[in-house]
Amino acid sequence: MTSLARQFDRAAAHYNEAAEPQRLVIDRLVQLLDEHLPKAERHFAHAFEMGTGSGLLTERIDQLAQIDHWTLADLSAALLAQIPPLSDPAPELLVGDASACSLEGRAIDLFVSSSAIQWLPDPRAYLQRVVREVTPDALLAVSTFGPDNLLELRQLTGQGLDYPTLADWRCTLEELGYAYELRSEQLVIPFADPLAVLNHLRHTGTGMLPGAPQQIRTPRQLKLFMQKYITNFATKDGEVTLTFHPMYIIINKRHQL
Repeated sequence: MTSLARQFDRAAAHYNEAAEPQRLVIDRLVQLLDEHLPKAERHFAHAFEMGTGSGLLTERIDQLAQIDHWTLADLSAALLAQIPPLSDPAPELLVGDASACSLEGRAIDLFVSSSAIQWLPDPRAYLQRVVREVTPDALLAVSTFGPDNLLELRQLTGQGLDYPTLADWRCTLEELGYAYELRSEQLVIPFADPLAVLNHLRHTGTGMLPGAPQQIRTPRQLKLFMQKYITNFATKDGEVTLTFHPMYIIINKRHQL
């Protein structure tokens, strides 16, 4: 089991309660998909979700469209165990690295993923591969994050994922040659204090970057971190902020650019 899988397994008991920012991102992704999906085109034979987690996006998509069969992939067996009942009575559950799973030959006509592909070494290459492997009439709905994601933590610790920019994604989507929608936004979420920020990250499985040194090991280090966080990111209401920078991608292979 990878360190990232262990993080998500440990977070499973608290994930749904703590995942409010992730829910906001899912709300916007589903809204965007709803805008792009005519009522007459809402039946899919086989949907694949990468980074399913506890099924927050799965359930919403299942309500939006008619899905004959689901394949749900996640690093965490503990999160997949929380999947709610779906219209497919026997979804296929894949535990492990979904990016290592080829979709070729599976006849996937709907690919969805929220807040997951940013963990990959090359998210753009992965999405390009997925577009090639799904059916010629497939639809893809994906959310990921941009360079300003968790910017408060990056500024304080010097650590963060290497996120593609909006321009990077636009270049990739143009190269693919299919009709697409690309949007981004910033969600500045208030938290009671820096400890609440750390608890949120831990309870959603994002508390530590794979391979990065842990910077808060002692009470003194925690106190110093909290002081710096309050000094730099306190609001006038006495709270602190954590910034999320979601990007939303819809690709429709039924239509060429």
